Amino acid sequence: MQQSQYKSNYELKFLARIQTGQHIGILIGAILLKFIITFMAINLVSSLIPTTTTTGYILNYILVFVVQVAASVLNVGTSFIFLKSACNMPGSIKDLFCGFQQNTVKILQIGAVITIIESICTIPLEIASAQYTELLNSIPLFSGSNANELSRLLAGSSVDSHELMAAYSVLYNASIKYYVIMFVCAAISMILTLPFFPAYYMILDFPDWNAATILKKSFEVMSGNKVRLLILYLSFIPSFLLCMLTCGISLIWVIPYMNMAATNFYLDIMAVRNKSV
Repeated sequence: MQQSQYKSNYELKFLARIQTGQHIGILIGAILLKFIITFMAINLVSSLIPTTTTTGYILNYILVFVVQVAASVLNVGTSFIFLKSACNMPGSIKDLFCGFQQNTVKILQIGAVITIIESICTIPLEIASAQYTELLNSIPLFSGSNANELSRLLAGSSVDSHELMAAYSVLYNASIKYYVIMFVCAAISMILTLPFFPAYYMILDFPDWNAATILKKSFEVMSGNKVRLLILYLSFIPSFLLCMLTCGISLIWVIPYMNMAATNFYLDIMAVRNKSV
């Protein structure tokens, strides 16, 4: 199988720009609705189960994990909408919930595998987050109980400059460490889940396959294609950086655009695979 058989990232993104422009309304609606449902479910869990105690933290973590697994049903619906858009077929918001009409147990099994990998990768970040919060609370200038003192500092009151510089130095070093851990965890999670990228699409294309078969076939299809997909994702970094200039408003376009490019990537590797077969 020759690499030249595949479309280049430029071709995939060119197609994605056209398709995203043609179906932007349904794509934005699906992504926003999925985000709102998931966000509200996680926040409901956080409000009902406080993390002030060890038991509460563990229970909260488990319930959030369950919500993330359940969200895999919506991921299948989102994949369906993007597949239809890529094939120039009309879609509707009700397609977002098509996973409930499929073998939902199979979807949850696949979602659980992917979520477990992602959750394991975020354990160092959870620990770093707890340590970062504890550090902030231990610095008098930044703790909630000293908000009035901090206000006086910002207003120009006479303070010990050495104490202020030391506090900011500790905060700066801790922040750098936290964001480095966040980046590393996100990178590792992305790399480890790349082999299962086609899974949600395959649920739709091969409804007779069970969860184990879909995960196995996903791994086989992605053999030799993981680096290509990673490069495709990395090519969107400049777009996300430019979103900072618009205060994130342009994410409304960039996120559907990236997902559409990924959908075209799936269709491309499956087309090449079918030709070889």
